[in-house]
Amino acid sequence: EIKPVTERLSLPLGLIIAVLVDAMIDGMLIGLAGSVASTSGKLMAAATTFEMGFLGYSFACSIMKAARRCTAIFTLSLPPMCMLIASTVACLSAGYVENSAAFSGLVAFAMVAVLFLVFQELLVEAHEKEDGDAWHISVWLYAGLLL
Repeated sequence: EIKPVTERLSLPLGLIIAVLVDAMIDGMLIGLAGSVASTSGKLMAAATTFEMGFLGYSFACSIMKAARRCTAIFTLSLPPMCMLIASTVACLSAGYVENSAAFSGLVAFAMVAVLFLVFQELLVEAHEKEDGDAWHISVWLYAGLLL
């Protein structure tokens, strides 16, 4: 069913930016892992496939409801392109900083950023289900992250 232009929702820019940042961080992590060993890059890509598959499905559903077909197709093509560019740049530039503190810092940043994005989404959903009154959910999730 095609909605008239006046009834269409505006694109969820916050969601689009969050998904693009997540795709770039995931791509950077794949590129860094692939620069160390091709096996680790393949494993990281396989693990990211599951996460991005679920995220992509919910992202696609949100975008298809809010945009016309051409706009939706363009918007849905952005995360894979960002991931590909980020992984290529990270893999090619990792050779310059490999075996240094900067390389370890980049890997640590990418891992923590991915965990933060996942935990942050879980916290939002948990607070929505608990009507925002359960502060202990945040404490336990971050305690689990520290472990």
